[in-house]
Amino acid sequence: MSELRVYLFGTPRIEFQGITVKIERRKALALVAYLALSEQMQSREVIASLLWPDQDEGHARSALRSALRALTKVVDIEWIQADRMTIGLKREVVWVDVIAFQKLLTANSAHPHSSDSICKDCVDFYQQAATLYSDDFLIGFNLPDDLEFENWQLAQREWLRREYADVQRRLAHYYADLDQYEQAIRHAIQWLAVDTLHEPAHRHLMRLYAANGQRSEAFRQYRQCVEVLDSELATPPESETTRLFEAIQQGNPTLVSSTDSISAPISGVMPPLPSLLVGRDAALHAIKQRLGVGSPEARPITVIQGWPGVGKSTLVATLAHDLELSQHYPDGVLWASLGENPSIASEIGSWAEALRLNEPGQARTVEEISAQLTALLRDKRMLLIVEDVWQADHAQAFRVGGKNCPLVMTSRLNDVATALAPTATDIYRLPVLTEHAALELLAKFTPDTVANQLDEATQLVRDLEGLPLAIHVAGRLLQSEARLGWGVTELLADLREGASLLTAQAPSDMLGVKSDTSLTITALLKRSTDSLDALTRQYFAYLGLFVAKPATFDLPAMAVVWEVDDPKPIARLLVNRGLLEPVGGGRFQMHALLVLHARSLLDEVMS
Repeated sequence: MSELRVYLFGTPRIEFQGITVKIERRKALALVAYLALSEQMQSREVIASLLWPDQDEGHARSALRSALRALTKVVDIEWIQADRMTIGLKREVVWVDVIAFQKLLTANSAHPHSSDSICKDCVDFYQQAATLYSDDFLIGFNLPDDLEFENWQLAQREWLRREYADVQRRLAHYYADLDQYEQAIRHAIQWLAVDTLHEPAHRHLMRLYAANGQRSEAFRQYRQCVEVLDSELATPPESETTRLFEAIQQGNPTLVSSTDSISAPISGVMPPLPSLLVGRDAALHAIKQRLGVGSPEARPITVIQGWPGVGKSTLVATLAHDLELSQHYPDGVLWASLGENPSIASEIGSWAEALRLNEPGQARTVEEISAQLTALLRDKRMLLIVEDVWQADHAQAFRVGGKNCPLVMTSRLNDVATALAPTATDIYRLPVLTEHAALELLAKFTPDTVANQLDEATQLVRDLEGLPLAIHVAGRLLQSEARLGWGVTELLADLREGASLLTAQAPSDMLGVKSDTSLTITALLKRSTDSLDALTRQYFAYLGLFVAKPATFDLPAMAVVWEVDDPKPIARLLVNRGLLEPVGGGRFQMHALLVLHARSLLDEVMS
């Protein structure tokens, strides 16, 4: 047993031989936390800039040396190793609760079953992991003058919360399968406590109560689900949740006993299942055929190409959750979203993490990780998705699948798609929506407008050239502003004043589409943001600080960026304006073009 123990779950503390060590400096404690989660020695320069971002390099390095001296004096053993360039903890004498938590979760990887399930031999590991997670990571600890450290801390906290929620989910399902409902209920309650907006947890708890003969508790759980979704997100429960409630009311044992499918191994945060997909049946069918559904053989590579806002991200997110594909590729889905300036090491590292390839203390290059993935996936049946590729060489590291692991990639650029695809037939060019589908999509948001002003609505979708993103935003705009007396005619006029390019043909090589489309949607989005008050428009602009793809974030992240205690009123307003979309689990997302629009406003705010 290590003499020195570092506890980072809950309020951070250090114990030496069972006695709490007092550390006066908050930056010194932050340094311990950062080093504790680092798998290798860390650069002094990186740490100094992380913890003392407002100081010049000389003063920051001096502050780091001072913090190190303070730490080396708190106990009588050497527990920090440092040289002129790097710093780290001596792992042989330091025990860290978060590292122990991670090791327990990887202990089941050697067992002969899916890495997403647990067996009776795994249960003890997961029970120990659940016990270690006494509270959220570094709860109550902050460095208010250091936004970069705060962002790192929030990212670690969210990641560990997801891991802990997954532990409780697995245990809840494990005991439910054994008909040990009381124990399953206890774990399901802990699962739900991590994220009260997570409907699968609500549904599982409802099923457990019903199976345990506690119908009144199942009804109470449903009411609680409805109330929390309404108060936090102003949204109703999913249809599956409502159907389950009705099945419990009617005493339907088949529906009550069925469970939500457990996701296969995934990479990081999977994209949410799109709530609205219109006019894409043919595209889905064609791509699924390319992936081997209904055809004798899958293509090794499929590249989906189309201009920004046409729905590539929505389409591949739907594929990632497709039931037929999940049955065809039972080992799961690996997902990466690159963007214009990707961190290849981070993205490929998340694939390694999903497949439990991370080795504490071992630094690996992108090439080494790719080689390991290639060896591991040789006999797997997995679907690999790499979204938003801007340069062909960015995707090279992700070509790791065996013969039964097809790779789907998306790009807005024609030359990149051509470089990615082995042959021209491996490219699927995603078209804009047909006029009929575009009207159907518009009607999802504003049915009265389409029904009562069909000619004007038709002209609107023609002017928007069937671009799903633009129609989505226009529909939200019409829906929310109908009470002000604004109609399709006024909106068309506004678009024509700000975006004459709407009537032009898209260039055949798609290279000019990006700027043209951005202008079009800018004119549309400006109508939404101009109606915001100055402060709310400023809050929207600050969302441009998030990475464009995938721009998903939760309420704590928004609270940090906006510097407010309660971000919900602002988030609710932006959701109502169609500028922000709840995706479940307390998370929100923005399309990349919305982020770019926010960034354009950010320049005005900063000036």
